[in-house]
Amino acid sequence: MKTLVINLERETARLGHMRKVFGEQGLDFTVVKAVDAKLLSQEELKVGRTGTPRFYELGAGEIACFLSHRKCWEIAAQSEDAYTIICEDDIFLGENASAIFGDESWIPADAGVVRLEACRPKTLIGKAAVSTVAGRKVHPLRVAHAGSGAYVVFRDTAARLLRETNVFCDPLDQFLYSSSEPTMGDLEKYQMVPAPAIQEVFLRKDKSLGSSLLEERYSVQSAGKPRSVGRKILREIGRPRKKIARFFSNAWIYMTTENMWVRVNFK
Repeated sequence: MKTLVINLERETARLGHMRKVFGEQGLDFTVVKAVDAKLLSQEELKVGRTGTPRFYELGAGEIACFLSHRKCWEIAAQSEDAYTIICEDDIFLGENASAIFGDESWIPADAGVVRLEACRPKTLIGKAAVSTVAGRKVHPLRVAHAGSGAYVVFRDTAARLLRETNVFCDPLDQFLYSSSEPTMGDLEKYQMVPAPAIQEVFLRKDKSLGSSLLEERYSVQSAGKPRSVGRKILREIGRPRKKIARFFSNAWIYMTTENMWVRVNFK
């Protein structure tokens, strides 16, 4: 099972980081040259802004990110291996990650994608694990989740992803993981718990690698939405109520469905 790492050619520090992280576990990878947002033509920008976005108009960075992953899907779709791991160049690996990256026997037979990374917000997964590996479990993933830092993609799924993304208008992570996504919503998606990978933005307060993509996403979503002092106060007052409501909602889901809300930790 080959591992691909997306790296912008001028980001040598990030590539050095990945070599260190993977080298510590005796793992190797193939570098895929990332698409540079600064060099995108108007035609290339149009590719990522065709259609009606469900969230917001994509910035150049998100379009370049999507196109970079498409390059990986091209490789995965033509690979002799049934599965390919795709990583961005700001991840850290947990203990025994080599047992996961070096073996595909744990991957569910119907899996289109398996998410390998942790994230701060809770996510909805199926209660019953479908497989285990190196002290970790693989659960069905029920809702979209932010982040495309590390995942496994099936060869046929990669080919399908390519067919469906000649043009696009939504963020990559929403496209990959959302069950309500118009073209890929029926894709079988899984989450590994605990996760063997995590992006730096979720791991460290002092971020040496940084994330221009997150900064772009925040600025796009916040554009034209200044908050008044009154609105900020009301928001703070409402937080305890939201937490209580969320607690009872999560408990109800756990008791009445086959799903549960969990925080996917990094280990």
